[in-house]
Amino acid sequence: RFAAMALPDAETCIPPPPRPGCDCLVCHPPGYDNEGDGSAGETKRRRPMSNFQPYKLMKLEPDGTPRPLTNAELKEFEKSHSTQCEWNKPLKSCARQWQKQCLNVLKKMTTQKKLSWAFNEPVDPVALGIPDYPAIIKHPMDLKTIEGLLLSGAITTPDEFTALCRTVFRNAFVYNKPGQADGVRECAEKLSLVFEKEILKL
Repeated sequence: RFAAMALPDAETCIPPPPRPGCDCLVCHPPGYDNEGDGSAGETKRRRPMSNFQPYKLMKLEPDGTPRPLTNAELKEFEKSHSTQCEWNKPLKSCARQWQKQCLNVLKKMTTQKKLSWAFNEPVDPVALGIPDYPAIIKHPMDLKTIEGLLLSGAITTPDEFTALCRTVFRNAFVYNKPGQADGVRECAEKLSLVFEKEILKL
C-alpha cells in the first residue's frame, strides 16, 4: 500500500530520470535541472516519478510510541491480512494492486487509437526510413514492450513504470519536430497528458 503525494499541474512529455553515464537529450533535456536538486536556477525541476510512496508497518505501544513489528508479529499480520500483504505475491503473477492499476493505465492509453498508434509497437528505423533514429534515441521504448515487462514482473515498482512511459513520450518529443505531416510529436504531447492524468489517480 502506498500513501498519496500531490503532483504539480500537468506537463506534457515530462523527461524520465537521467540514466547514469548517458548524455542524450532524453536523459538530459535542455531547460531542465538535470541534477534534480533545484540548484540550476531558472531551469525546470524534474517531476516526481509517481504519487506512490512505500509505507512501513509500525505498532503503537500503550504509551503511543511507534515501533517496527517483530518478525513474529509480521508473520501473524501476513497470515491474518493476506490480501493486503501484496509483497508476498510474486511480481511475475502481476497480481499486486499497483500492477493491475498500471495495466489499466496502459489500456486507457492504447484505446486512444488516434493518439497511440505511433507508440504501440517498437520503432523500426529501417521500415520507417529513419536511419538516424538509433543515433538520436538511445533508449527506445514503446507501450507493448512496457506491457510485456509489467506482465513478466520485470517492472518492480510504480516508479519504474512511470519512467518507462515517460521515456516513450520524451523519445517522440526529442526525435519528431512540431508540424510534421505524421503528427507524431503532437500525438505524444496529447497522449502524455492522458498518461499524467491517469497516473495521478493511482
